[in-house]
Amino acid sequence: MTLKATLLFILSFSSFTVFSQLDDYEYTGVIKLNDSAFISYKLAFEELDGKIQGYSMSDLGGKHETKSNIKGTYDSDKKEFSFAEYDIIYTKSPLGEIDMCLVNFSTRMRNLEKNKAFSGDFKGLYPDKTACLDGMLIMAASERVQERIAKLDERIQKSKKVSQEVKDKISAKRSVDTLTMSVVRKDENLNIFAKSKELTISIYDSGKVDDDRINLYVDDKLILENYAITREKKNIPVTITNKTAVVRVEAVNEGTSSPNTVKVEVQDGPSLITTRTSLKTGEKAALTLVKQ
Repeated sequence: MTLKATLLFILSFSSFTVFSQLDDYEYTGVIKLNDSAFISYKLAFEELDGKIQGYSMSDLGGKHETKSNIKGTYDSDKKEFSFAEYDIIYTKSPLGEIDMCLVNFSTRMRNLEKNKAFSGDFKGLYPDKTACLDGMLIMAASERVQERIAKLDERIQKSKKVSQEVKDKISAKRSVDTLTMSVVRKDENLNIFAKSKELTISIYDSGKVDDDRINLYVDDKLILENYAITREKKNIPVTITNKTAVVRVEAVNEGTSSPNTVKVEVQDGPSLITTRTSLKTGEKAALTLVKQ
């Protein structure tokens, strides 16, 4: 593989690779639709007594990034593995465009614990079980993907043909750390589907504190003005009075290290949803809390 090809591989593959330390099984790959379109896809789940519970993520890092709950089964006697998406946790897709086409998948799998890759056709179904888009899943164990990216990354870091600036930008470890949560950028909106009417928004700096300052609005009401982000969480109660509540973050500056980054947590009853804004001065991003 040429150096240029290696660079492209890391940039493209790490752009949708997300790793978690909380799940027993994790796979990264793509959805191939019947029109030959490819969408990045991730599965992370736990298995207990043959029951599967976890989540899926599609279009990771993209404009339509979506996270959904999944449930399913693994029958070790029949060697059958199946799961279905059943609930959307959040999506960057506009609310008017959400069609709730959910992946339903089943395949033969000899040994779940030793399985490193799988593929097969899936059925796309709306919540009422009518058909929508069908396609194929092509998945590999995330640990294998991580190992491959790390090896290619090591080659890049040792190369004398690549500047340090470029090396820093394509670092596999840096890419993985960045993508362990959804990132909301300029003019983007993350729709979060809340089960509770009363929620708590927490904002803080999970990295280097560099005097990032923001204005925070809830339904266009200024809640925090020129607020300096620190490691200490600032908790803001939010009530969804109608069907939605909109939380908007506006970057006042970029601190001593660009861009302005704020970690945002949404506590929805027992569920915790984590995201991060990444903005330049004057840019805005939003989270829309949608009451289910």
